[in-house]
Amino acid sequence: MAPAEDPVWPTSAKPTPYDIFGLALKSPYSKARYFQLAKLYHPDRQLAHATDDGIPHLTKLERYRLVVAANEILSNPQKKRMYDMYGFGWENQTDPQTRHREADRAWRQEPGNASMNATWEDWERWYQKQNGKEEGDKQEKVFTSNIMFMGIVSFFLIVGTWSGMTRAGTNSVSMLEQRDERHAAISKELRERQTQRFGLDREDRVQNFVRQREIEKWAHGASSHGLPTLPAPAANSASSTSPRADG
Repeated sequence: MAPAEDPVWPTSAKPTPYDIFGLALKSPYSKARYFQLAKLYHPDRQLAHATDDGIPHLTKLERYRLVVAANEILSNPQKKRMYDMYGFGWENQTDPQTRHREADRAWRQEPGNASMNATWEDWERWYQKQNGKEEGDKQEKVFTSNIMFMGIVSFFLIVGTWSGMTRAGTNSVSMLEQRDERHAAISKELRERQTQRFGLDREDRVQNFVRQREIEKWAHGASSHGLPTLPAPAANSASSTSPRADG
């Protein structure tokens, strides 16, 4: 059985991890090629078995270092994904800022990119191209059927009628409550007056009646509202008061 040939080292001055293992970009990784290269360029092998292949010792050490670094990237799923997307983790590549600038420049040169969209009209035209529409096509009109229109109008009429009835019912309840409160206050006042007159003799009842009348006269008189008072009638108020009190 013929011995297996040694793997060929890539000719590029800055080989990528895929170039080192002879793989296509973003292809699945297998460690079979790694074991071959690590065995070929391992420092212990160089010391134990001197070979006359024309490759300097320092070059073999550098290749071994690159083989180990490439295996570390491709054997780790996260590192492999970051390298495939952004080129991170490989020292032979350019710095990250330069890669970002190159990627941005390449994206801006791609046909149909959105880098020049500055206004709403630009975005509208860009979306039309993305959807396969030609520039200048007007937006399709949307019509509503008569049944749907009548349903919408009826719905708003029902909602408005229900709101009006609810508001009227609320106002009616409020008016009834105010009326009941007024009646309750009047009834309470009458009961208090009856309680005050209970057990009084005739003279005390007369005095209580006169005092109550003076209070009401003061409360409802014109002077309490800042209006000029009218002159009192000439008739004697005492003579007109006594019969009412006696009655």
